[in-house]
Amino acid sequence: MKKNRNGIAAIILFISVLLSGCGADVVEQKNNSLSFYFISNENDLWYRAAEENLLQTYPDITITRNWWPATQYLMLSSRQYKDTDITPLQEYYDRITNDLRKGQAGDIVMGDAIYLEWPEAVPPDWYKLMQSGAFADLNPLAEENGQLDTTTYMKGNSADAIASDERWTFVPILDSSLVFFTNEELVEQWAFPLPQATQEDYPNALSMNIITFLEQCADWVEKYGDDPDAPSIMPDFRFRVLKSLVFDVCGLTIADYQTGKVDFDNPTVKRIVEAIRTISSDIEESGLGDQGILEFEANASRENRYFLYGEGISTDGVRKDSMISLSLTDMNNQYCDYAIRWVAIPASSKNQEIAYAYIQALLAEDVVNSGYSWNLVSEYKKYPEQYRDPHTEVFNIVVPSIWQYALSDLFDNYYAGNMETDQFMDQVQSRLQVYITE
Repeated sequence: MKKNRNGIAAIILFISVLLSGCGADVVEQKNNSLSFYFISNENDLWYRAAEENLLQTYPDITITRNWWPATQYLMLSSRQYKDTDITPLQEYYDRITNDLRKGQAGDIVMGDAIYLEWPEAVPPDWYKLMQSGAFADLNPLAEENGQLDTTTYMKGNSADAIASDERWTFVPILDSSLVFFTNEELVEQWAFPLPQATQEDYPNALSMNIITFLEQCADWVEKYGDDPDAPSIMPDFRFRVLKSLVFDVCGLTIADYQTGKVDFDNPTVKRIVEAIRTISSDIEESGLGDQGILEFEANASRENRYFLYGEGISTDGVRKDSMISLSLTDMNNQYCDYAIRWVAIPASSKNQEIAYAYIQALLAEDVVNSGYSWNLVSEYKKYPEQYRDPHTEVFNIVVPSIWQYALSDLFDNYYAGNMETDQFMDQVQSRLQVYITE
């Protein structure tokens, strides 16, 4: 039966102000071009505003865009009138991988977690490309051209190779977090235990540890799964994102790419995978059709089809004071945030300083304000002073690992009930060990 663009309030609690800028002086150019692979979905004005900023410093530069128009495939809004006669996402991903391996990927590559919405397309293996030296170390560029700020270093749960004092490769520019919504009526009716609010001014903004959340959802399914009057736990597309992000993003890092070691066979993992399998028994195809997920969930909420949604809802599809947001936290009590967009400079780029200046322009507040974006810098500045965390120097986001694709057959068999838990965990442990060391 039975992703999330929300969670902004949760995310901005952990953002430090990004200080950057390209400078106003026109510089003498050693190179005259900039090319990049970008996933473009309604952020075009933002990207172009950054270009205009860059052209003030490099007025003679030629910019070549290799954009994949994700807007055509977005699940957020109705897809009935979308033009789908474009390069398939898988073909686009394959081209990026091949060009990076050949040293022909231009000057900036945008990585993404958009594949969470289209699981039929397998993204590039960003980790292995990074480890093979496909991306430039940004530390020397920062020393010469100015730091972006430590919040862009992705050090929270990331492998050291992504960002450290020794090597820094990926810069997050767009982000999301695991947040679910329900309302007080459903909570009271179906007795779902919720934590106490921790923010006096936001009594309905709650947070819960990821393991506790999964176990309570599993208990819900066991208690109400066969009740014809009960709602299902959540839509399938929300569950797909949830189970994709449990490992790595929510603090449970079970694969160490540096040492080649795997720790999948432990009690914590067992609790998680058994809870996910129980929840999966209550998940069925939601049947979006031409609806976007926003329209679908608004309609479904009127019928109380689900207990948890990924957007703010109420029984009539309109946000109300009774709406409860539940942000999931990891084992370290940090929000389960992840990069849905990040940028890196290929090691083969001949224009690395210009590419770095473009990244600075993407993160500049004036560019954010002159173009449409989901960059939350300006939102952070508007947030009440008492809810900014002065001690948070890193934004706890990571690039979701690709290893789950390599082992998808095992996960599918396990969730379908065709394997015992211990057998499943042993096979994942063995195959993942080979995957990360091959």
